[in-house]
Amino acid sequence: MNPEPPKNEKTFTKDMKTFEQLPAKTKELELLMDRAEKATGKEGLALNKLIRDKSTQPL
Repeated sequence: MNPEPPKNEKTFTKDMKTFEQLPAKTKELELLMDRAEKATGKEGLALNKLIRDKSTQPL
């Protein structure tokens, strides 16, 4: 009685199309946030500071 895993192929394609339509600054911040979530210690701190600085800059 193991449930089948969800099919991520369809949502992945849809999510990638949505991501590609985002403005460049938003894409950059999303990628930085993803890296910051995976980082630890001083590297994570530096990435969070970079995100904070870039998010307050005007376009």
